[in-house]
Amino acid sequence: MTATYGLATGEYGALFALQNGKCAICGGTRKTNLDVDHCHKTGLIRGLLCARCNRQLIARGARDNPTILRNAADYLENPPCPRLLGERWYGGNNPR
Repeated sequence: MTATYGLATGEYGALFALQNGKCAICGGTRKTNLDVDHCHKTGLIRGLLCARCNRQLIARGARDNPTILRNAADYLENPPCPRLLGERWYGGNNPR
């Protein structure tokens, strides 16, 4: 950990305890260690994430860009299709 992330002995554990052993984004717990998340531009250690949030959401999906995550949240909370066309359901299956 020290060589790769610059965390001194015990610092991972302290961060893990601060986050109550949970991913900082989804709040999930894991049987294995959480990933040490860092900014790929600056190298700043941000916190601990589960593999899914770190490798899929942050690294690939958001590409370390908070604007993308804000836009994604806005999209999920207020999607454009129902505003423009009314409710449409995948496969025509209306759950209501």
